[in-house]
Amino acid sequence: MFFRPKLSAHHKANSASGMHVNDECKVKFMELKAKRTYRYIVFKIDEKAQEVQIEKLGNPEETYDDFENSIPENECRYAIYDFDFTTEDNCQKSKIYFIAWSPDTSRVRSKMLYASSKDRFKREMDGIQVELQATDPSEMSLDIIKERALSKLFSFSRMETVGKAQLSVIEAWKEEKMTKVTSKTQKKLHEISGWENKKTRKIESQIASLQRKMDSEKMEETEKLRSKKAAVHAKAQEKKAKVQTRRAQEILHAEEEAVRLQATGQIPNKSSCSCF
Repeated sequence: MFFRPKLSAHHKANSASGMHVNDECKVKFMELKAKRTYRYIVFKIDEKAQEVQIEKLGNPEETYDDFENSIPENECRYAIYDFDFTTEDNCQKSKIYFIAWSPDTSRVRSKMLYASSKDRFKREMDGIQVELQATDPSEMSLDIIKERALSKLFSFSRMETVGKAQLSVIEAWKEEKMTKVTSKTQKKLHEISGWENKKTRKIESQIASLQRKMDSEKMEETEKLRSKKAAVHAKAQEKKAKVQTRRAQEILHAEEEAVRLQATGQIPNKSSCSCF
């Protein structure tokens, strides 16, 4: 019988609705929103801690260039940016942007993690006015930010004159568009994962083949050494046999010489004794 490990409520929430958002993220966002304490906030997902955390806080005097430089080129991030601008009527306005940065060069797992946690993060950051999804720096340039801010104002002014039926059609079109984009994105991510798995399997096969070749070469070298060892042993045995034969001959000679000396009554000459 197999037992499935019991998951904690926190873990279930993460898997179902995205990563937990650290409380400090909400506190700093409220300070940016209410007190304008910061120009921007950069967030990252800590995979070990299983939560969204603050990576950097931008001071009010920092520029958009400073903000762009704080975003890593090849890693996903969330960001909040407080954008000040002037309307055509010369009115000072500001918009709070949520930017989801997901570069093409980032890891597939990271992209999926940030995508699945985005909605939960946005719900926690109550007060976001404009959302921007970017996979390339050009998609979050200052010109794009300005354009979106002005178009948002135009949308709000037009909304009062647009009928409910038109709004319904627009919302349906928007929903369909977003569904298609999401589906296309998921398909692309699936293709990339398949490509990665295929390449990985090929490389692993090459590694295994190389390992087998190395093992074969090691076995061949081992056999050579074993043969050499056997040859050394045989040579040693041969030398030992010769020594034993010589010993037997010397003993036999000594016994014969002793008999002769006894018969003749002679005393043995020490110098005549051989030693091998």
